[in-house]
Formats: sequence, structure tokens, C-alpha cells
Amino acid sequence: MPSFLLMPTSTYSSEYQDCLTYIENYWDTVTHQPTRKKVQHHTITIPNAYITPNHKKFDFIFYWDTFFIFRGLMGTKRAWIMKEMVNNFAYLFETHGIIPNFNALAAMGRSQPPFFTQMILDAYFSLVPYHEHKTLIRKQLHKVHYFQEKRWLEKMISIAKKEYFTVWIDLDNFYNHTVKNYSLSRYGDRDVGYAHSSELESGWDFTSRFYSRCSDFLPVDLNSLLYKYERDFADVARILGNAKDERFWTVRSEERKAEINRLMWDEKTGFFYDYGYKFERQSDFLSLAGFVPLWAGLATKEQAEKAAKMLKKFKTPYGLSITAKESLAKPIDLAKIQKRYHPAINEIIHPKQWDYPNIWAPLEYLTAIGLLRYGLLDEAKELMLTSTQAQAKIFRKYGTFLEKIDGTTGEGTGEYHYENQPGFGWTNGVFYRFVKILDHLNTDRDAFLNKEGEAPYTLNFLH
Repeated sequence: MPSFLLMPTSTYSSEYQDCLTYIENYWDTVTHQPTRKKVQHHTITIPNAYITPNHKKFDFIFYWDTFFIFRGLMGTKRAWIMKEMVNNFAYLFETHGIIPNFNALAAMGRSQPPFFTQMILDAYFSLVPYHEHKTLIRKQLHKVHYFQEKRWLEKMISIAKKEYFTVWIDLDNFYNHTVKNYSLSRYGDRDVGYAHSSELESGWDFTSRFYSRCSDFLPVDLNSLLYKYERDFADVARILGNAKDERFWTVRSEERKAEINRLMWDEKTGFFYDYGYKFERQSDFLSLAGFVPLWAGLATKEQAEKAAKMLKKFKTPYGLSITAKESLAKPIDLAKIQKRYHPAINEIIHPKQWDYPNIWAPLEYLTAIGLLRYGLLDEAKELMLTSTQAQAKIFRKYGTFLEKIDGTTGEGTGEYHYENQPGFGWTNGVFYRFVKILDHLNTDRDAFLNKEGEAPYTLNFLH
């Protein structure tokens, strides 16, 4: 048995208690109560409490950051704020017609990778108790509480459906997400709609993955997330007892899955890629976005096993780099090219912050959970152990976690689009969740609720 899979003498929670204590205390630093007045002239006021990614640079609630922050809140005394933050996103959509990148005027033209339905379900299942109460009065309170939360779930999912159709399906192409002759979506922007702003909306700001032409691609991660929306809508319809709605969303999700497989799965390499619709061909750029279909549950078991063999392309001593080194542009001899073109060429080919060798916790998390959902426990354990060890080393050296780290050095990265940030919301959330999952996997409890059917499997722990 590889050394990284050996049972520790104590739990991971005790091994990393100093890290977990910091994370617990840090939530106090970045938790904000609602305010009735604008803090800054460009801030959009939101009505409920929220958590920001860190205390230094980011004063706003961020869309996809929040999903990963939730990983550190589920199952804790702070789970209450998850519903507050979901309500904030619902407010932003109902007020402004979009869940923006963050709550500021400058971001109102674009969104971010959509995780709204999963955040709704995370908050719902954190608030609906599973245990039976013994006394009659507690049973009655339980029924009232369950009814109220079910009504909340129904309301939030109805808002998520509006976001899905208005923003992401975008038949009027108001947000530049629609591509003629294709049923899949792209990243875009209401006000500009070109490559730069589309890449901002992708959350990968910036990356060589899109060759500075983000709006020319149908991204595999975005469409996997929209597949997850459709599956979540079907699941909630079942909870609410609406069989017709469940059938509608099941059919719609199967259609999207078929199109993702047709355009984005490469059988030869055994991996998922973005699709470049402008040139009608699949990209060959290797990024961790190719594992998001596993997290979303749209891959087959065979596809997941093939994709797992690609992990070696991303492995560093400290975790998985966000993209593969081999996909980066090779050096170009600019001697024979006029100097006025050099800045534009360099802008395209130089490595960016969402490139090798940088490690980003969000995509490590999605990859690990995707592997777990397909029963690839050894690969997932290795990833989570390597990640927690690397992040703990950073914390113990600097007294804080970082937004991203360099996979070649295990240190913080250099400056790219902006200075590397301490704190840090999604790193903290993912670290916490990895530790709790590793604790579970090192017990006698089964990792799966039911492994008799086809993968993807339902995991038997919070994730």
C-alpha cells in the first residue's frame, strides 16, 4: 500500500487542528452584517449577512467563491449564514436580472461560473433535520420547520430557473451567452461580450486555456455546471412531488449530456476539452476544467477511469496545477517580427495566473469530488492528502492560507493579474472539507450511500 494511503495514528482533524482553528476564527474576520446604507458609491447593497473571500482586497460577496466557502461552513455552527448568502444572490437576481460576479456596479454586466442550485441545496439540507424527535411537541415543531424550509427551497429553485433561462440559456443573447446553431452556452458579458470580459466571467482571469479568445469557445466546465442545474431541478421536482417537471428536466439534462459528449469528449486521449465553435474543432488544451464533468456526474464510469489517467499531466509535488505544462505556448523568436507586434504576441503566449504551475483550491476540490463520485478513492485520497499537506506547510510558515500556490515551489505565486491574496475563503473552505472527508474515509463507515447501481455514486458524507 502506498505510504500516502496508510492510516494515521490520529485523525486528520487533530493533525491539522492549528489550521482548523485559524479557519474557524478567520470566518469572524470576513463575516459582514447587512447595512442599510452604501459603504462605497459603487457597492450594491445586499440585505443579509455574507462572507467575503478575504479581509484585504475583497469587500464584496462573490458568486462562485461562495460555493467553495460553503465547503467550510456545512456541518458547522456557521451553517446558518449559507441561507443568508443564498438569499442575497436571489435578491441580486430579482433586483438586477443577474447574479453578478460580485455586488458592485462594475460587475453587473457579467456573472461567474453558476453554482446557485448547489448552494441552494447545500443550505436546504443543512437546515432540514434528518433525525426524528421523540416528543409530540418536537415532532410538530419539526413539521413546521420542514414545511417552511420546503417553501424556501421551492422559492429559491424558481429563481434559479429564471437565472438559468434568462442569463445562461439567454435566447435573446442579452448576455452574449448564445451561439448560433449550438445548444451549449459560452461565457460572455452584457456590456462588451468580447474575449476579455468573457474570460473575467469564466472566473479564470486570466488563462492560456482560451488563447485570449474566451468568447470563441463553448467551455466544458460551464456546460457541465448547467447540466448540474438541470439535474438539480429534476431532483427538487422529485422532492416537491412534481413528476411532470422532473421528467422535463431529466430529458433536458440528457440532451445536454449528449451534446457535451459529442463536442467535448475525446476518446483517443480519454479526456474532456473545451470546444472552439469559431473553427468547429475541439481544443487540445489540458486543464482541470476537464474533470468538472465528473463532479457534475455526467461522465460514464469508463470515461472517469480514463480521465483519471490524465492526472499525471497535472501533478506537482504540492497538488494539481490548474493547467498542464505541455499545453503552454512554446517560446517564440520575435527577432523577425516587427516590434510593434511584440506586446500583443507576448500577451497571448506568456503564462497567466490560471496556468501551470499555479495550484487553485477550487479546481482541486471539483476534481477530488469527481474522482470520489466514481469510486476512484485512491486517486482522490492522494490528491486530498497532497493538497492538505502543502496548504498546511504554507499556513505554518506564514500564519495564513493563500489564494493560490506555486506547484513547483510549494510557496506563494508571483504577481499576475493582481497580488496573491492571503486569507483565503475558498482555500480555507476546501482545506476544511478535505480534512473532514479524509477523516471519514479513514473510518469503517462506507464512502457511498449505495454502490449497487451505476456511477456516479452518492457520497456518504458532506462534500
